[in-house]
Amino acid sequence: TRRRFQAGSPGAADPEPRPEEQSQRMGFGFNVGFGTTSNSRTMPPVVRRADTTAFVSTPRGPLQSQHLIDQNSGSGASTPRSARDSHVAETYGECAVCFDPLCAQRTAVLTQEHGRGMRKERTRSCAHFFHLACANELRVHHAKCPICRAPFNGVLLVPSPGEDPDGWFAAVDVDGDGRLSPSEVLEALRAQIRCDWHAIERQLPKLWRRWDINGDGYVEKNELVSRGGLIEYVTKHFPKREHRERPPPPSIARAPNEWFEYWDEDGSGELEKEEVVRALVKTFGLGADMPSLRNIRQIVDAVWCVFDPDGSGAVDRREFLMRDGLADTIVASCGAWRT
Repeated sequence: TRRRFQAGSPGAADPEPRPEEQSQRMGFGFNVGFGTTSNSRTMPPVVRRADTTAFVSTPRGPLQSQHLIDQNSGSGASTPRSARDSHVAETYGECAVCFDPLCAQRTAVLTQEHGRGMRKERTRSCAHFFHLACANELRVHHAKCPICRAPFNGVLLVPSPGEDPDGWFAAVDVDGDGRLSPSEVLEALRAQIRCDWHAIERQLPKLWRRWDINGDGYVEKNELVSRGGLIEYVTKHFPKREHRERPPPPSIARAPNEWFEYWDEDGSGELEKEEVVRALVKTFGLGADMPSLRNIRQIVDAVWCVFDPDGSGAVDRREFLMRDGLADTIVASCGAWRT
């Protein structure tokens, strides 16, 4: 008998599901948010407005910035990270909630509100960007960044640098020091500008000196958004490459080995948990179906510890394909929507 796991059942990652999620579940698996087919959209995504409290870009000390700056930040240009060192959504320039390209929609950042009354201010919670609708979904149901787990209580829309350069700079200046490090610039480019950010990341150490005139490892707003600045330069010289579209993924039910190979895009012989979530979201074409996105992530969270007992964060081909392995469990959990 194949294992069946219900999100929110004993042994699941979230033992206390929210009441609204319990009432939405219809049986098991992907029933939440689906009608009779995988393309049905019977339950619209939950979308709330971003917070309207004024955003204050406030400098932080080292301890306050632990969620904000990655290990490549600081003086000097950053060095490219390998795919295995970053979240799968960062590797492909996607939103970590819906796994669609970040620059395809309006983006937002997560914020934390501090103080009371006239002293109330809002600062960035972490360095990551999300689609605006997805960020609001996170605020309602999770209140933690899915990449770095930093807590947050607000969402800030990131304006276009061309339309509102001051607001844009304040939003992308993660640590609020009035200047941007190489990693802050790269995150903003990846999220908002249609450019070949892979090539920019490789050449950033050489390019950085073009705008970092004083050699302190940072650039300021005018060096970014003015005529001839960094954003105009990379948009002109690093246009987004059109990638050849891949064929549709194989069926996880009928061809699990081929499905594994299709989504093991880095050729590591393993699939990390977020790679599995991304693969299922794209296989089932969930897109902006927020209830189903929540449900699929809960199911993967619930079963993952069974197949990753050492906590490495990844499963290999054997663990995926063995009898009653991860593939069989996912197919059993999908019920009528298996593919």
